[in-house]
Amino acid sequence: MKKKYTQIAAILFAMVSMAVMAEPILAQKPFLARVRKHYQLDRATGNCKLCHELKPREEPSSKNLNKFGLVIQADPDMKPLLGKDEDYKFSEKELDILEKVVVKHENEDSDGDGATNKEELDLGTFPGDATNTPDKAKLEKYRKEHPAEKK
Repeated sequence: MKKKYTQIAAILFAMVSMAVMAEPILAQKPFLARVRKHYQLDRATGNCKLCHELKPREEPSSKNLNKFGLVIQADPDMKPLLGKDEDYKFSEKELDILEKVVVKHENEDSDGDGATNKEELDLGTFPGDATNTPDKAKLEKYRKEHPAEKK
């Protein structure tokens, strides 16, 4: 009986330790919501894969950022927004900073696939995943319709 209580205590201790040591999630829901709204993204492209490389059953964190997520995180203006826990309530001013940072990097090609971050966001692909690129014909048409947005 004492052995059973010891095992239960060890399991509880391990669970509490994991919860305490868990790293805050970088891709806060308000961040994703703001980017989804700004670029009018649907759930297919306006999800965690926007900034994270996720394996099955993996949660977003600063350890699995894709190239686009790393660009956003590395921007000096993001420094005051990083490291907040999941329950932190971001102000509109803080979310404005995030939006400005994302817009600042629109004309870059974070994943090196030949399409800018904005082109990918507008055409429904992920700017941090080089294997997920816009259709060439759609990209060419987009560039003709938006000539000022070319690199």
